[in-house]
Amino acid sequence: MDTKVLNQIGGRKDRINHCIVKCNDRTVIPACEEPTQPGDFSERSCTFHGSRIIINSHIKNVIHIIHSHVGCAYYSWDYRPSTYSYCFTTDMKEEDIIFGGEKKLYDAIIKTATEFKPDAIFVYETCLPALIGDNVDDAVKKANEELKKLKLNIPILAFECAGFKGKTQNRGHMIANKKLFELVATKELKNPSPYDVNIIGDFSVKSSNAIEDMLSKMGIRVLCSFTGNATIDKIRVMDNAKLNIVHCMKSSIQFAKMMENVYEVPYIVSNFFGVKNCCNELETIGKILGIDEEKINETKNYYLKKNEEKLKFYKKELRGKKVFLCHGAQRVLNYIGPIMDELGMEVVGVATYFANKTNYEEIIKKLPNGAIILDNPNTYELENALMECRPDVFISDSKTKELVHKMGIPYINGRAPSTVYVGFDGFVNFAEDVYGTINSKIWKLIR
Repeated sequence: MDTKVLNQIGGRKDRINHCIVKCNDRTVIPACEEPTQPGDFSERSCTFHGSRIIINSHIKNVIHIIHSHVGCAYYSWDYRPSTYSYCFTTDMKEEDIIFGGEKKLYDAIIKTATEFKPDAIFVYETCLPALIGDNVDDAVKKANEELKKLKLNIPILAFECAGFKGKTQNRGHMIANKKLFELVATKELKNPSPYDVNIIGDFSVKSSNAIEDMLSKMGIRVLCSFTGNATIDKIRVMDNAKLNIVHCMKSSIQFAKMMENVYEVPYIVSNFFGVKNCCNELETIGKILGIDEEKINETKNYYLKKNEEKLKFYKKELRGKKVFLCHGAQRVLNYIGPIMDELGMEVVGVATYFANKTNYEEIIKKLPNGAIILDNPNTYELENALMECRPDVFISDSKTKELVHKMGIPYINGRAPSTVYVGFDGFVNFAEDVYGTINSKIWKLIR
């Protein structure tokens, strides 16, 4: 695991150790887990984003009230899909900052509860009310008392997730997980089964459905996909599962550990990206739940035969193509192996925004010599790294799309907002999208 500092990216001495190349002359892990410097144009997100968007946005029939100025409501539509088209904000003004915004928040809770009657209301503390000392919990407590008088049984959860409370969105994950855990074991499951599981840490409805479909072929029932396909009632019965399947360890391992400690539900860390990983996960889950081996093999063979010819074609066409990955640490780790081993592509660089030293040790082990590793890159660093390795395709989320398009580099959204990349069928979708994007005629015009 030998690496060296990427000297080509200069200009700022404090950033040199965040940008490295794996090689054979020196062992080093990129500097990481450090606060973003003011003025640094990083793609990192804040604590509020980690709670509101990453963990909570897909829970169905929930109203999200953002106690803030209107700017913090931006993420509600433009970054990730949501199961609820409304966005609510208290839209704090100058007078609210001077005199306090608790009354405004209380009124917003009562109005949304009486008019929309959701399954739950989530209230978010942001930087502004946290700085002026608004007591969000007190406003929520008073609203709860009023709703009881109105005979409205609507739980209100307050997320104290002001953006400055953490270096990255990871702190927001922890706050949201801890608060949502309060809902677990608050409802009885009428028909428990020895084959009940939860999926924890998948935040796409389509991905959750794909995993549920695979497991259902082995007779496994998913009680709750937390939170990609979750409802309040599904979260309430999660304690009845016989196994928790953790898909994104970075954001959700904390929730799985709480489930194990309090309700004695064991967990495994899984990866459903790639054919080999899917086969391994189905075998592991099946054996833990005591499912017949013949049933496990039948499920695997169904998908293998269905997709064998397509994957042969894409591996032939994509072999040797260069890939640059820019995602959260867990997604980067999940993607490297299948992209190289099953599609024959070369990963020439990776970038993550909130990986820790353990994550980077695992990432570097998987990467070939010469690969670039960037920690929390700003736009300048990312652009220079891409010019250095010139990948055939760049896989990231939507935040970096414009940069790579301007550079004439084919781009894929690794979160698959309009399709699904997990599971056997999902991996074929991924290969098809990469092949189609790389071979699009538009790139010849741009270049």
